[in-house]
Amino acid sequence: MKKTIFILSAAACLGLVSCKQQQQTGQAPAPRNVLQLKTEECVLTKPYSSILLANGSVEVRPRVSGYIFKQHVNEGDYVKAGDLLFTIDTVQVVAEINVARANVEAAKAQVETAQLTFDTKNELFKQQIISANDLQMAQNSLASAKAALAQCQAALVNAERNLEFCKVTSPIDGLVGIIPYSPGNLVSSTSTNPLTTITDVAKMRCYFSISEREALALSRQYGSPEEIAAALPEVELNLVDGSRYPYKGRVITVSGVPDGTTGSIRIRADFPNPEMMIKSGFSGTLLMPTTVEDAIVIPQQASYEIQSKRFVYVVSDSNTVHATPIEVLSLNDGTNFVVTSGLKAGQKIVTDGVTFLREGQTIAPRDNAQNAKAE
Repeated sequence: MKKTIFILSAAACLGLVSCKQQQQTGQAPAPRNVLQLKTEECVLTKPYSSILLANGSVEVRPRVSGYIFKQHVNEGDYVKAGDLLFTIDTVQVVAEINVARANVEAAKAQVETAQLTFDTKNELFKQQIISANDLQMAQNSLASAKAALAQCQAALVNAERNLEFCKVTSPIDGLVGIIPYSPGNLVSSTSTNPLTTITDVAKMRCYFSISEREALALSRQYGSPEEIAAALPEVELNLVDGSRYPYKGRVITVSGVPDGTTGSIRIRADFPNPEMMIKSGFSGTLLMPTTVEDAIVIPQQASYEIQSKRFVYVVSDSNTVHATPIEVLSLNDGTNFVVTSGLKAGQKIVTDGVTFLREGQTIAPRDNAQNAKAE
């Protein structure tokens, strides 16, 4: 405790000596840039680590069994919904169609025969030559023949549809993924791997998490997760190389269930991706703007730090400077600080050369206009 007092006393003495020497030698006060404080609306940007995922993806699987006859696209191609991706050999399917058509013709013949039999027995029944039981049997045979015909016609429709399925098309717009098969490979609907995956990259989903404290603050300010998502401003994105993504995004969903381990809340923002610059799986830094009303903003270079405490030099009416402790928001843009306590509008602070000043030293203040002329 005594040592601390001694150091502070020594510093005060040095300040007095410096001022006394300045007066004795007639040295002119040091010119310093001075900023008069005012309150203003300030927009701060907070970064969040994020992961980018595609808006959606669809596995493309064959609906018929057969050998891949032709591959019409390559990995990484952009395709539209309905574009032809693969052609599966049609020989087996055409054979199935021919068999189905033959079965239909045979079933039609069976129906015609059963119809003739029924018509004949119906006349005999009217003449009371045969019994009602014989007529019923003929009617049942006709019904069975018609049912068999319907089955054969359904099989033909299915076979003809399988012929269409030999042309595998894209279900959505997107990028073609990995193609594990090549022409000549046998594939089916039960194959382990899909023919490929089409990924929708027209827009990208950016997922990031906010802390429990931030989530509570947003809930108090806006209300429900839906209301929070609607109220939050547009967001920006820094890519992994440090560049700023040229398109802004919007918050779409705010999870109502916190993470069981960290208590954080997951948020999703969507970004347009017209140039397909972003790929699914990329990482980035989402930038969330925060508006501070009636903020006092000072340049970071106007402050200095001693033992984890931050100070500025306030200029008095007599142009002497006095070290004043301040508190600032941890969120900053790397150039300025938002002061939360220690300063008020109307005061003046020194903005340059603060490490060379001493408590009580007299300066020659100059405002921004004078500073611009001097430079």
